[in-house]
Amino acid sequence: MDIGTQVTFILEGQTYTGTIAKSYTNSYLITFTSPDPAIVDKYHNKVSISQKQVQAVK
Repeated sequence: MDIGTQVTFILEGQTYTGTIAKSYTNSYLITFTSPDPAIVDKYHNKVSISQKQVQAVK
């Protein structure tokens, strides 16, 4: 997948939609938004997720 691709992933039991900001060897840096202040405080709207756990939004 390319930078800028919309993807879905599961984080702490909830499904989120985000955008790939950077690609690494086996993972992606994904920017996302969450209405939960605890998630925002913990991850600052960015998370690194394994390529196996990310699915492109169609």
